[in-house]
Amino acid sequence: MKFRTFFVCTAALFCGAFLAGCSKPPSLPVLQQIEYSNLADADTQNLLSDLLQNAGVSDLRIQTFFEHVQKFNSAVDPAWLTTGFETAKPLDLKYDPYSMQDVWAEKYGTFPGWNCRITACGLFGDFITVTGEADFDAAEDTLFMDYETLDTDPEALCGDKRQKFDALFAPVKTTNTTDIPTHLKTIQQEWKRRGLSFVADDKIRLISVVLHDQFSETDNSLMIGHVGVMLPTSDAVYFVEKVAFQEPYRLLKFKNRTELSDYLMLKYDNSWGQDTAHTFIMDNANLMDGWRILEEPTDSNG
Repeated sequence: MKFRTFFVCTAALFCGAFLAGCSKPPSLPVLQQIEYSNLADADTQNLLSDLLQNAGVSDLRIQTFFEHVQKFNSAVDPAWLTTGFETAKPLDLKYDPYSMQDVWAEKYGTFPGWNCRITACGLFGDFITVTGEADFDAAEDTLFMDYETLDTDPEALCGDKRQKFDALFAPVKTTNTTDIPTHLKTIQQEWKRRGLSFVADDKIRLISVVLHDQFSETDNSLMIGHVGVMLPTSDAVYFVEKVAFQEPYRLLKFKNRTELSDYLMLKYDNSWGQDTAHTFIMDNANLMDGWRILEEPTDSNG
């Protein structure tokens, strides 16, 4: 049995280097460097606040988000966080994740904190609608830590009912195939059955990293293993995320959506050598423009 979906918000999974079948021309090089901030300074906080306000995110959601950022950043060693925007290789970290978890636990005990899903839903909730009371399987086995946080801090969803969170993030049953169009259609149809839809707005988009888990030949599921909010502008594509429960917030700046795709695929596509489909990335309810699969790394020793 594979437990990838639960842990994917807590670790970066290395995949590889060049493209093999994509929606952008092969002349675009694979992302080699990222520009990011941990929102520990006034300038980047003001930048993100302006982007969110311009996109129509409510004051309550922005305030709640930055309260969580402040609580996290004040709990960890400042040396682990950026000063403004910094550059790094896509998978490089300034901190040891285990040390960061220990420091968080010293201050907050058993409270797990906020992860990617809770953070994104808190920010993006006004752009998600759920109608009806569709019945679907509970997600206690995969979202139990999310629920622990929401039980302790129900205000993290900024007034939204748990139903909206569950409709978006509860796993979706799928078939045993590596065909991504099949999985994409499956999750789209299931979201529609659940009454889940998105408010279209070019200034803000929900970017979801969808993982295929295969527990057996007859037991397959799709789950949003990582998620963040994209804020496109005329000259950049910004992406805000919480890396993991006890890892930092990030505001990243990319030139285009393909760079964002590469960043997420390098971290979360661990399908190589398995009988599962590649990770794919959704923009609201559709495949993200610019998404591409990266080629499996080769063994230089033959």
